[in-house]
Parts: sequence; C-alpha cells; structure tokens
Amino acid sequence: MDNRSRDSPNLNQCTLDFAGPSANEIDLLLKSEQLYGVEDFFGDQAIYFAEPGLQISPFEDLPDSTSPQQNPAMPFVPLPISTSAHPSMVDYPGPYHFEVEVPKSEVKVKWEHSVTLNKLFVAMNTNIPFKIKVNPVEPELYVRVLPIYLAQDSFAEAVKRCPSHMSNLERSNQDFPHVEHIIRCLHNSASYQKNLQSGRCSVVVPIEPPQPGSDGFIVQYTFMCKNSCGLGMNRRSTAIIFTLERQNGEVIGRKIINLRSCSSPRRDRIKEEQVKNVDNEMHCSQIVGGLEDQKIQRGKTSKWSSESFEVRTPKKFLKIVREMILMDKTHKDLTVEENKFLEEVNKHLH
Repeated sequence: MDNRSRDSPNLNQCTLDFAGPSANEIDLLLKSEQLYGVEDFFGDQAIYFAEPGLQISPFEDLPDSTSPQQNPAMPFVPLPISTSAHPSMVDYPGPYHFEVEVPKSEVKVKWEHSVTLNKLFVAMNTNIPFKIKVNPVEPELYVRVLPIYLAQDSFAEAVKRCPSHMSNLERSNQDFPHVEHIIRCLHNSASYQKNLQSGRCSVVVPIEPPQPGSDGFIVQYTFMCKNSCGLGMNRRSTAIIFTLERQNGEVIGRKIINLRSCSSPRRDRIKEEQVKNVDNEMHCSQIVGGLEDQKIQRGKTSKWSSESFEVRTPKKFLKIVREMILMDKTHKDLTVEENKFLEEVNKHLH
C-alpha cells in the first residue's frame, strides 16, 4: 500500500476545529436566549443573541465596518426604526422637549437658515454648530442625524456621497474611512453607523448636559456633498432627521430640517423664498376669487376686488381676505365654504 494512502487521515472520522461555540453551547444558548439575527461576513456566520423578552426590530444597525470605533457613542444594539427605509417625517418634541436650533451665520455667509421654508442652505464642507436642546437631560440619551430624500419616488433610497467626492483623491477623505457618509460630526464620541438592510448612513453622538448659562449643547456637523452632484443627490430635494433615542434605539424625539448643500447659500435662499411668496399669493388669489364667485352667485356684489389693491406680502393679503369674509356677516352666519376659507386664512396668520 502506498505510504501516502496509509498515512492519509480518514475524512469521515475527522473533526474540523473552528473559532466559535460548540454545538452543545449553541443549543444551551438557544434554550435560554432569543436568536434575532444571523449575518454572513465573508463566509463566517455571526450569530447575535438578545436577552429574553427584548423587543427586536427587523432592522439592525451596525457601526460602519471600515474601521473600528475607539469611543462608540452607542453600544451594539438593534437601533432601527429611525434608519429604516421609511422613517417618520413628523416633528415630535416628546417627553424631553427635544429641539434643534440653527444659529445665524455671522461671518462670510457660509450658511443661511430660512424660517419660512424650515430649510438650511449650506456651503459644502462647512462646520455648522447646531444647538441640541433636551429637558431634562438624562444619562444614555443619544442624538442621531440621518439625511433623506423628500421626493416620493426616491424617499426609500439611502442618501450617499457622489463617486467624485468619495474618491481617494478627495482631500477630505484622507485618514477618514467613512467616505459614504454625507454628514460628518466633529465630536470625539461620534459613531458612524449604517443600516445593512436600508443602506442608510447616520451619525450618533451622546447627549451632554448644557454648560452653565446655556439651555443646550453644541454639536458641529459638516455636509460633504452638494445637491447638484450628478451621480449623487442629483438635484433632488433633501432633509435631515434628528432623532433623540434611548440606548435601545427607542425614538423619544424628532426634528426635521430641510437641507440644500450648494455653492451660494444666500442666493439660493432668497430665490426659494421668493418662489414660496409667489405660491402663497397665488393661493390667496384663489381664495379671493372663490369668495367673489360665491357672492355673485348669491346676487351680492363686493366692494372688494382682488385687483383693487396692491398686495405687498402674503400676510397683508390674508388680512384683507379675512375682512372680506367678515364684512357683512358674523361668524354664526357664515356658510360652510366661508368657514373653511376663514379657518385656512387664520391658520396662515398665526
């Protein structure tokens, strides 16, 4: 018999060793714990367990795997709803009165914040100090920032940087591994995370107590791509979602701010506010026209006309509309249609 055949092991009797729990250990774990996720990493199975009774989300957040986090802002736990394919877009102060404020730009106009549009216009690669307000401040609270698209047809798509700005040749990427992330945070404990199912990238920092004399703490964020980048955001409208979260991922506060990263923040802000004002005036004109049509149909004539005065601001227009509605009647005498108009007018005036 060949020596090689005599010395060769019988593969049917071999036991292959691997780095991981034995079958008995896994069986014991499965009996006492709840298995909630299995992920394959380069051929190796990674099994994660949770404490019995813990509510598990179908989405799972993992830190960006490109480099280890030295000071993670949030431990490895399922954190999911806020980074799912369809996160909520409703402002929610919650029990901690969560607020996010954008300060006015004072030097060289690097960003502009429009209260009318609830929108931030910012030059790329500009550090912006957001004020995070939480009351009361408690341990193990975190704030997450997530960029999203506003259009219905791309809402579920993850917002990422364009290939040009993700390139290794891009100076801002030197010694920074999280090149996909549009939003960066200048905080020692910032944790860059990616939802493996939705593909969404977000950054998380722990909530800090405000310094004496302040009602919030400052976190600086930077936006690393432009809305106009053709192979990235591609001129699509975007927003950022701030969520206040507990350590287990429960969302207890939310703030939405519309966002445009551009070359000329002031120019774009003025342009969009002008468009908004025109839209408001057109909407008011439709209200006035509807009221006048109703009075003509009832055999009445109005001394007011949408062309008999010059409208300088939408608010002035709305006040005139309200006067027209109440000109000949008290509230109790208004028709259903007139009541609806009045409610809408008052809503815009307050």
